[in-house]
Amino acid sequence: MPSLPETATIAGTEPAASAPGVRYLLHDGELVDYADARLHVLSTTLKYGVGVFEGFRAYWSEEDQQLYAFRVEDHMRRLVESMRVVEIAGPRDTAALSEQLLGLIRANDLRGNLHMRAQVFVDSSDGKPEDSGPATVFMAAIPMGNYFGATGLHVQISSWARLSDRSMPPRIKSIANYQNGRLALLEARRNGYDAALLLTENGHVAEGAGYNVFMVRKGRLCTPPVTENILEGVTRDSVLHLARTELGLDVDIRPIDRTELYSADEVFVCGSAAEVNHVASVDRTTIGGGTAGEITGRLQDLYRQAVVGRVAADQHWATPVYAG
Repeated sequence: MPSLPETATIAGTEPAASAPGVRYLLHDGELVDYADARLHVLSTTLKYGVGVFEGFRAYWSEEDQQLYAFRVEDHMRRLVESMRVVEIAGPRDTAALSEQLLGLIRANDLRGNLHMRAQVFVDSSDGKPEDSGPATVFMAAIPMGNYFGATGLHVQISSWARLSDRSMPPRIKSIANYQNGRLALLEARRNGYDAALLLTENGHVAEGAGYNVFMVRKGRLCTPPVTENILEGVTRDSVLHLARTELGLDVDIRPIDRTELYSADEVFVCGSAAEVNHVASVDRTTIGGGTAGEITGRLQDLYRQAVVGRVAADQHWATPVYAG
């Protein structure tokens, strides 16, 4: 039997239909067959969108014969902060949550690049909007390669505005927030684009449909501040650290106008699923030469090394999943 979290037990013994190579999900610390992870249709989460989540990545190193989970506890800290902001009475022990996720990977014996999720739902039986509990936590670990593929993104500035902190808390990963980005992405796909960026109500660049944005203009790396209604991204934080410590760059954290993107030398997006991907065009305006620019390319390479502990090792971002 694979190594399990100390708090986990196995419910059910027969395999069920699942993602390739994935037998188990985790429900409140208990391993369940993939098909048996369920939520009642009248729960508060399904009726009112009351739920929060985190997305994580893990990367297989062929050289080390090791799987590295990237910034797991940092993500769990944001999950706890998200629960606090939207008033969900869920677990608060980030170390225990982190170990449960790593144990789930071991239970499935996954040895390749992964995308993981931790989701906290309010599963009250009568589903009132003011319910803060009972909270239930599901975790999943699914094999996944590059989210966007290898080519640059053609991006549309959406007609939908980014939701603001006066209406919803954009800095956390609340499930309800993602309807905003979903609408922007659907609009962009209808119009023949790969991805979408949203502006604030004041017309400043906010973020994409699930990813933060950076630009290089006149030799300066720039990104919007967290007060421009963006998610406080873990990958964004990683990129900022790599730019400053590995490349020695000063980063301008300031509001960005839409037309600055058109005249930028480089634009890229970043996120746990998106990783670091360059933007080839915005609203059909080619950015630079349409390929990844020098700074973007260097940050892409540094990020690929950081996720397996080759760079920024002192930050302890990359956690080995399997014992050496």
